[in-house]
Amino acid sequence: MSDLDDDEFEADEALRADIIRRARTEGVRTAYESALAVCRDPNAPAAAKASSQRTLLMVGGLLDRNDRNASAEKPASEMDGNELQQAIERASQKRKRAIAATKPTDGAFD
Repeated sequence: MSDLDDDEFEADEALRADIIRRARTEGVRTAYESALAVCRDPNAPAAAKASSQRTLLMVGGLLDRNDRNASAEKPASEMDGNELQQAIERASQKRKRAIAATKPTDGAFD
């Protein structure tokens, strides 16, 4: 590569970085405000409102499938051996904590 090519590459990278930065700041803000405006517009078509509502819920993290299913365990029938063993260990630890929480510690027979 020549020096000119290196300079062009660096200029392209700087431009790309600036565009990404602006998209993540100005673009996200504008998209959010636009979606909110569509939701609030009584004359907006139903499809536009639905799309904007979904976008806002996604931005708010309410439609993230990973977050939504983070606490949900698979049914035992869908687990492999390792997953079953981990589920048994979690249940056992949970049981031990529950028993420990209900035991009196300052009783006459301790």
